[in-house]
Amino acid sequence: MMWFIWALGASLCAAALAESNRIFRLDPQLLNAWRSTFGTALIAIAIPYMEWSTDRDFYIVAVLDGVVTAIGMILFFHLAAKRTGRVSSMILPMAAVGAYLTWWMISPLERPDLLQNPGKVLTATISAVIVFLALQKVRDNDASWESFLIVLPVGLAFGVIDALTKSVMGNTYNIYSSALAYAFIALAICAVAAWLAAMPKPAGGRPCSFFDRKLLWGAFWCAFWTAGMVLAGVFSLSLAPHPTLPGLVMALTPIWLFLLNLIRKVDDEVSLPASILIVVGAIGLLLSTI
Repeated sequence: MMWFIWALGASLCAAALAESNRIFRLDPQLLNAWRSTFGTALIAIAIPYMEWSTDRDFYIVAVLDGVVTAIGMILFFHLAAKRTGRVSSMILPMAAVGAYLTWWMISPLERPDLLQNPGKVLTATISAVIVFLALQKVRDNDASWESFLIVLPVGLAFGVIDALTKSVMGNTYNIYSSALAYAFIALAICAVAAWLAAMPKPAGGRPCSFFDRKLLWGAFWCAFWTAGMVLAGVFSLSLAPHPTLPGLVMALTPIWLFLLNLIRKVDDEVSLPASILIVVGAIGLLLSTI
């Protein structure tokens, strides 16, 4: 059950992160560089409580996580600034697909058995289908084929990393201490990769300087939500029975964006029935693991 609570927290942080750059509309490369740097600093506060693994794969996956995240977050911020947070949230359900396919390949013993648990398998399958179909209707003008093709490879890559993270964290004795160390390494590598990507000056120049006040302020808040999202995400993946489940709960992100706009009385072209279906699907997935 704890994995669900952590995944829910991660989805809230992801929504706040997507909404942040919709508001700030900052240069995605510079924002990603400063965001990951500040995020690393925030998590570094917990260094005394971290437990460092002796497994080489732990560090390999953490480094890969950081590199993939650096690339993916540039796109994430770009879409959030240009097409609102709804399109960037399409990355999340695609990550669930990538996690499922990867886990299916690397853990054959944990593949669902229809004969032994037909009810749970059927519930999980129907719930997943409901979530994916509903997401396509959450906001039709955002869920375009062009946007889908943009987020597809990034989403799948995130999913592969989720499955690998579950693989190296699943048998850890002290989950939370190891997760802190993993998140710190991943964000530190993300910061290095993000700065390497941000250093070359684009042909058209940059809309702001490296030390622009608005950039630093926006990056701080993005780092705050990033730290929460990364930590809650790793906690959830470590505790979940299957790496796909946290990703599907993360699909609730569009719901939080809709509720935020509803509270602020901001017009949002969202489909309320589709949003309700996403919630129903997430509840079904939770029930399938009980």
